Amino acid sequence: MMKLFLGWFMLLAMSIFMLGFFFHIQKVQLWHPWKESPTQTWEISQMQRKLILNSTCMKYNLTNQAKRLNPHVAYQLFVMPSHKIIFCSVPKAGCSNWKRIFLLLAMNMTNETNALDNENINRSSVLMNIHSTPLLRRLISYPSMQQLELLNNYTKMMFTRDPFERLVSAYRDKLLHVNPAYTERFINPIKAAFQKSLTSEEKVTFQEFVNFILQEKMNDVHWRPMYKVCDPCRIRYDIIGKLETLNQDAAGLLRSFGVPEGLHYPTFKKHKTEPRTNEQITKEYLEKLSEKQIEQLFKLYEIDFSMFNYLSNI
Repeated sequence: MMKLFLGWFMLLAMSIFMLGFFFHIQKVQLWHPWKESPTQTWEISQMQRKLILNSTCMKYNLTNQAKRLNPHVAYQLFVMPSHKIIFCSVPKAGCSNWKRIFLLLAMNMTNETNALDNENINRSSVLMNIHSTPLLRRLISYPSMQQLELLNNYTKMMFTRDPFERLVSAYRDKLLHVNPAYTERFINPIKAAFQKSLTSEEKVTFQEFVNFILQEKMNDVHWRPMYKVCDPCRIRYDIIGKLETLNQDAAGLLRSFGVPEGLHYPTFKKHKTEPRTNEQITKEYLEKLSEKQIEQLFKLYEIDFSMFNYLSNI
């Protein structure tokens, strides 16, 4: 009888253990799942991304609805009345080329899609100067009540990118190239902090850049956490794309908007002689950092990693 009791007890304990292990695996997969299957449909991947995003919002208690939209977020939202689209512009996540597509739509020039390709674009044209054109209107330019109406009735979209890869891309673009605005705002303060001559041509290193971000809390939209740029816990985005699955996402997104079949995501790249920031380049930059720096960076972008389902390779 005692042996039977012990047998049943062991079976019960094992069942409880396996049940707990199963739910633990499910929880791990919910917060840090593996890469999406390349065979799943675009619609299913969208559902999964929204599920993970909403779960992260609850996990970090980010679901409290503010009465008024953050003006920094409203500034990053671009409105396309012709197709009832609101696009959150996340710098270094393909936003410039999406703006070029929206410009063609705004100007009713969708038959000029080839003008978006790298070898054809005119660098003095409106398609090049997309950040200053009045043809793309920001949500913040609308009255507060109309902002809410547009958010409730328009299709809202955003694109994300691996947080570390996005950071490296921002460093390469803004600190390694001549940019007067960034020289004054960031490069000179970083040089001064590390006792470098402001007039020298010596570049700010990636380590110095990271240290200054971590110590001085340098808040620039090009490396601001993506969840702070677009506030997806407050704004329910209908479409969440990723730079890593750009071809699939762009095709599904453009199809859902009913745009002409020939319109595609452009190949244009500002610094076309340089390779795009990719996984290998990002790894090379991260290897220059100390373990402590990487831990601090991961803490800074922890919510982005979780919310948008990115795995840290560190």
